[in-house]
Formats: sequence, C-alpha cells, structure tokens
Amino acid sequence: MPTEPPATPVQPSAPDELRDGPSRASGRRSLWRDLFEVVALAAVIYLLIAFAIQPVHVEGTSMYPGLHNNDLLITEKLSLYFSGPSRGQIVIVNPPIASPNDFIKRVIGLPGQWIRIAPDSQGVGHVYISDTRPTTATGGRQLIEPYINGVWTQQVLCCTAAGTASPALPATGAWAHIPNNDYFVMGDNRNFSEDSRTFGWEPRHGVQAIAILRFWPPTRWAVLPAQTPTFAAVGGVAVALPVRRRLRGRSKRSRPVPS
Repeated sequence: MPTEPPATPVQPSAPDELRDGPSRASGRRSLWRDLFEVVALAAVIYLLIAFAIQPVHVEGTSMYPGLHNNDLLITEKLSLYFSGPSRGQIVIVNPPIASPNDFIKRVIGLPGQWIRIAPDSQGVGHVYISDTRPTTATGGRQLIEPYINGVWTQQVLCCTAAGTASPALPATGAWAHIPNNDYFVMGDNRNFSEDSRTFGWEPRHGVQAIAILRFWPPTRWAVLPAQTPTFAAVGGVAVALPVRRRLRGRSKRSRPVPS
C-alpha cells in the first residue's frame, strides 16, 4: 500500500502590521525628503531676494525715455559685493539727502575722475570727463549720450567741490574731483531730474542695486544692459546760460504694499 509523503509544515503568516512596516518607513522617509526640499527651495528663494535680486517700481519720469512711470524692473545686487557699478549702468541709489524713497539714476562719473558740466554755444548741456587732473578750465573728453531725453538746457553749470550745480560758476563750468569712493549719477531726463547736480556725490555704499530687466508692461519687456556713453573730441569753450533749477519728475523705488 503506497505511503503518502509527509506534509510540509505551514509557516504562520506574518501579521499585516509587520508586512507593511518597511513600506510605511519608506513613505515616512520620502515625506521628510520632500519637506526638506521645499524648505531648502524656500530658503534659496529668500536668499536670492534678500541678497541677489529685487523687484523695483519706477515712480516719476527722471529716467525717461528709457524708463517710464510705473515700469516694473528686476535689479541685481550680487555683483556689487565684488565691484562697483560701471559708467552707463542704471542703478538704485539711496541719495545722501532726506528722502523716504530710493532714486533710480544712471552712473556718469566714476571714483577718482574729474567731471565738468557746461553748455555749448547753443546753450545745450554737455558732460566732460578727465581721468587726470585737468590743466585747463575747458577741455576733457565730452560724453556722447544717446539715451538722454532731447535737448538738455537746464542745470548746465557744474560742478562745485561738492558736485552740485551752481549759477555762480564760470561760463565754462568748473572741474570737480569725484572722491575715490563716490560716483556722479544723473537722470536721463536731464531737464527734470534731481540727481548729483542737486545732492552731490553718491557714496559707494549708497548704491543699492543695478537694473537688469524691465518686465512690466509686457509690451516693453527688455533687458537693460549698460548703455556706455562714447567719448567725443576735446571740448571747447562753452557759453553760459542762466540756470533755473527744476527738480521735478524724480524716479524712485517704492516698496510694494498690500492692495
């Protein structure tokens, strides 16, 4: 009579909570990893906003026609940790005068240079730059500035020792030495800009950021590279005109507020 093979003992199955243990532990690790990535991303964004980039709202028309009232810009601050701005760059500055807002201007004169502002024979203002101490009352390299708004005939006698304009200057304007840690900044809308001709030298620590992009309005979206002015020949003798200060159309940065 054939014999039956011995029965294979049946192992008791593990409880459900034991079978699910590794899967649940893996899910918890994934949750913590996702949470860490979100926190890290938020920290990176915060650091970028705090130390690298910042949105800016333009108020006023002192930088017209390049920038209009209510334009929205992106500015960067990272490069300023390594070097100062270059001539032609549009910068956000904290002016050395009492003001609730920062200003937005263009860098014209660099640290250590000499600057002179005077009208030509037609009464149109021009900027002259010299890298060394000038030996004559006139001369220097005239800046050719394609970005300014039309004819510039106001505040065309500069500069005092503090960098400001004055109707008491000679007809040729006057040379002034920009201190080693300061800049001379101006608005592109020269007849309607409060800038270094009014408040004098802009200290290096007052330069807050450099404008790099206009993102609003969408129809005028544009990258904002430095528009470096070119140099003309040595300037000649200028003709004086009465100077009338017109301090309108400031372009300033305003902080966003809840609507």
